[in-house]
Amino acid sequence: MGSERAPPELREGVRSGIVAAVERDAELRGGRTARLLMAAGGLGVFGAIGITLMLSGHPFGHHPPWHVIVFTAVWAGLLIVSLAFAFLQVRTPSLPLARSACVGILGLGLAGACGAVCPDQHLLRWWTATAAGSQLGAAGGLALSVLCFGLVTSLFLGAAAALFGLGGGRRGPIRPLLPAAMLVLLLLPGVALQSFGTSWTVFGSWLLGTAAGAYGGVATGIRGHARLAGR
Repeated sequence: MGSERAPPELREGVRSGIVAAVERDAELRGGRTARLLMAAGGLGVFGAIGITLMLSGHPFGHHPPWHVIVFTAVWAGLLIVSLAFAFLQVRTPSLPLARSACVGILGLGLAGACGAVCPDQHLLRWWTATAAGSQLGAAGGLALSVLCFGLVTSLFLGAAAALFGLGGGRRGPIRPLLPAAMLVLLLLPGVALQSFGTSWTVFGSWLLGTAAGAYGGVATGIRGHARLAGR
């Protein structure tokens, strides 16, 4: 017994309903995406103003006049892209970009807060004047001193950012490499700004310590977050 085909009116009604549902879903998603992008841009502008205010306290006597503009623009651009990743929940099967961006943003915020309360906005000058910084500098030079400074500070920033910035829920595990890379990328303009006037060796040593500390801190924070989540 052969099956009867559905009437054309019924097929057309089903097709129209499916198309309308898809179009409606696209409209809702498009509107939500636009709102999230606007929020990312707004917070990015707010963050750029904060970065500008923080940089204004840095002594620029030994810097070229364009440094404050360039560093502020780079920082603002990185911050807006990271916020867009976080708000839009951008991810691939192997790259949790949104969660990694959250870690980097929170780490940058903590770094800004620590920098704001520091008695000297030239962090390198402040660090080398401390007992630990001066002793390390005397033992192994400025490169060793900033290596340890970058390691310790980014270890704290990475651990705190990963512990509180990975969000709730029972999401799958995340490896520390990408979140740590996001954090280092957002901290990179600050390292370059603070190490200006020294040498490439000092800059590379500071960046190496920052990268190592960020990876170790993020790994520690991920383990702590997993324990708090009961996994």
